[in-house]
Amino acid sequence: MGQNLSAREIELSQMTVDQRLAALDINDIDITLLRLVHQKLVSNPQASFNIAGYTFPEFILSIKNQEYEATWLPLLWQIFHYDPESFLSALQILRKVAALEFDAVNPHTGLPVIDTAVANDLSQAPVAMLTLDRQGCAHFANPLFLRYFGSGDLAGIAGKTVEELILNEPLAATAKQLLQGAQLPHHLLVSLYDGSATRFFECHVACASWQDESVLLITMEDTTQRMSSPEELLRFRMALDSSIDAIYLIDREQMRFIDANETATKILAYSRAELLQLGPQDLKPDAGELERINKRFDEIIHSDAKTGMIETVHQRKDGSRLPVEVYLRAMMSEQRQILVAVVRDISSRLKAEADLRTSEDKFRGIFNQAAIGLAHLTLEGRWFQTNKKFSEIVGYSPLEMQNMSFQELTHPGDLQADEEMVRGLIAGHYPNYTKEKRYIHKDGHAVWVNITVSLVYDRNGKPVYAVSAIEDITNRKKIEWDLLHLANHDSLTGLPNRLLIQDRLSQAIAHAHRKGTQTGVILIDIDRFKNINDSLGHGIGDLIIVEIGRRLSFIMKGDNAVGRLGGDEFVVMLSDLASGDMLAATAQNILDALSQPMAIYEHEFFLTGSLGLSVYPKDGADSQTLLKNADTAMYRAKDAGGNNMQFYAHEMNARALARFTTEGGLRRSLERDEFVLHYQPQIDVLSGRVVGMEALLRWQPLDKPAVAPAEFIPIAEETGLIVPIGEWVLRAACRQTVLWQEQGFAPLRVAVNLSARQFKQKNIVELVNRVLEETGCRPEWLELEITESVVMEDPQSATDTLQELSDMGVHLSIDDFGTGYSSLSYLKRFPIDTLKIDQSFVRDISTDADDAAIARAVIALAHSMRLEVVAEGVETIEQLEYLRAQGCDLMQGYYFSRPLPPEDIEKFLIMNKSRSRTTPMPKMVSTR
Repeated sequence: MGQNLSAREIELSQMTVDQRLAALDINDIDITLLRLVHQKLVSNPQASFNIAGYTFPEFILSIKNQEYEATWLPLLWQIFHYDPESFLSALQILRKVAALEFDAVNPHTGLPVIDTAVANDLSQAPVAMLTLDRQGCAHFANPLFLRYFGSGDLAGIAGKTVEELILNEPLAATAKQLLQGAQLPHHLLVSLYDGSATRFFECHVACASWQDESVLLITMEDTTQRMSSPEELLRFRMALDSSIDAIYLIDREQMRFIDANETATKILAYSRAELLQLGPQDLKPDAGELERINKRFDEIIHSDAKTGMIETVHQRKDGSRLPVEVYLRAMMSEQRQILVAVVRDISSRLKAEADLRTSEDKFRGIFNQAAIGLAHLTLEGRWFQTNKKFSEIVGYSPLEMQNMSFQELTHPGDLQADEEMVRGLIAGHYPNYTKEKRYIHKDGHAVWVNITVSLVYDRNGKPVYAVSAIEDITNRKKIEWDLLHLANHDSLTGLPNRLLIQDRLSQAIAHAHRKGTQTGVILIDIDRFKNINDSLGHGIGDLIIVEIGRRLSFIMKGDNAVGRLGGDEFVVMLSDLASGDMLAATAQNILDALSQPMAIYEHEFFLTGSLGLSVYPKDGADSQTLLKNADTAMYRAKDAGGNNMQFYAHEMNARALARFTTEGGLRRSLERDEFVLHYQPQIDVLSGRVVGMEALLRWQPLDKPAVAPAEFIPIAEETGLIVPIGEWVLRAACRQTVLWQEQGFAPLRVAVNLSARQFKQKNIVELVNRVLEETGCRPEWLELEITESVVMEDPQSATDTLQELSDMGVHLSIDDFGTGYSSLSYLKRFPIDTLKIDQSFVRDISTDADDAAIARAVIALAHSMRLEVVAEGVETIEQLEYLRAQGCDLMQGYYFSRPLPPEDIEKFLIMNKSRSRTTPMPKMVSTR
């Protein structure tokens, strides 16, 4: 408690609170209010520490001390912020406690009386105060009132009425009615224009009396910033003045309307004052609706968006019922939960919806009973309404269709064109379109339809959705196809006829022209077919023609490139030819197919054919010219005795004949035992000893010159003959190395090249194992060479195959290393033993720095991976010395020996054995 109190104050402090208050003539009601004031003051965090620490008796005693007035006044205003009358009463009681005298009630006005001291306090308080004389004209105003309503000084308000001073109509009307004794709500939300902008205030209005004059007390809290900050509330305030919708505010806790606009009063037929005495429950919603409304209010209040909508019914003042749609927004205002409601009369809409449902029911009946398919689609292409007939066409129910788009039903071959048509329609390039297209039925088959599509627009001319009419034309299309097939196909074989072949050939030529490729034609005439017809009849002849058509189609894999020109003439067309060799290879396949025996009833026929070949663009720029020139070449083949092919161009013909001759000889070479193996020694660099041989294939046809490997190996690879030839090489090489061991030579490792086709054979491991067992060759005597390009085609599969071979004990090497595209990450995974440096890098190793660097790098790489290195094509001492200096392990090439037949190899081995004891690395055989 404070110090330096007088004796009287100490005496008073010794009195009980009740004795003190009794001495001041304070009644029980005022004591209760005082206790409330004390409780509020001491618990308010903004109170000074002196007041906050006082007990109630100390508080009563301290009221007289004037130094605390500056604290009481704003704190009292804060405590009774929402009730100016309570604030005024509390202030007067405090003054009474401080022993100031005043009258309780003005006998003329019946209003509470304000004494001079209180009036002086109010002049500085946050209350706008206006005094009025008996004529209701302004007499005095405090600074706050002048700030909001006056002209800046007292002279500016003298003699003016409340209506003249308070330009806000609702506030002026409320003040006037309160001055006249009305019991009205006196809590208003008003807007005032201060000369530069509109400001918003929450106003609490009360009345009192002072010196026989009426006093108007208005608390005004400037809420402009709070009102302007939330954009939604600002829009609401603007809507209150101009909205054609009914708008009212609901105090959620009290379930009372606290504000409403004029539209609300007109729609509900209540005055604004009447509405402010009501709440949503007073508008008599239907049974059970109030509970739903309360629940919906709480859902919106606790939601993240704070917004929502509810449909309900309002009862007007006259008892009529009005269906409404209420849009709600929840907000906090002055610690209260407020719901802003925008109410819309939906009676017209409900009637329109009912009429629309009736209309839709009629439409739906017509829509579903239509004899053609009808469908509505969104602009994105999704079905949202389909009829029964359309469901029958595509096999999907209307419900299933709602989850699908037209793209999902459209045949892939028609989809791109369909999407382009839709885009053009939406872009306004045409008002509608009709086309034939295919849908995919639910069971998977194609359905041909004729479809007409148009758009439905809104009143602004903007497209809303699409309407389609769909007619099933599958049967009609089938008839058309049958007629078209008859017109374009041979009735006996079903193959394209001359008309269709010419059309397709023209398309192929146009395609080849664009891509810069070639197109080939093979015209086929069956040799001596007239004799069959004449001797056995046309029935047998027709069966032969059908079988020939079947064989030709099988060769061309059914790609519609085979046609029948008539009689015993057929034509084959090939597109995107890289060279004439591809055309010649196909022609050879045709000759082979024709030569196969043909059993018809009890007869067996061995047919041959004469084939004429022509190529675009060399032999003609159009289909007719190509066919004519192929026909010319075909007659040249007949003149040559039949059973052969002739190119229209002589130089191509010579090349094709040579290839044909080579391939034909290869097919018979194994049977005739025309292949031999030569062997090239592999020399150990350090010791000079022969440690291995590479087996090299040679072809020596009977009574003809030998054929170079470069000529026949590619043909063998292309035709697949390399597989049986390669097996022969493997077997012969293994048998030969066993023979050398039996003759007393030191064990030699023989290297055999595996071709790409051989290595890809699934049984290659089984084949190698079988050959080793049959020949008695030990696995470590065999080395298999595979080019790096072959193993890198499918590294994983190659790794598995190589591992199986390695597990058998077979030596593995990568041939021509450096010419392909090996990945080192795969190379280290392959179970290989040797890398062979390709002779292209060895050839200029002594003169080309790049080749030398490559060879050096390969040797270093191999040794880092613990692999043996073999250099191929060593022909000079300079090459040998360089490779030896780099640590190369083995060499082979003409410097040491050409590839030799087995009997010469035996002499070489004997000579090498005697020389290796004296001088390592001799030049064994002249390279010249």
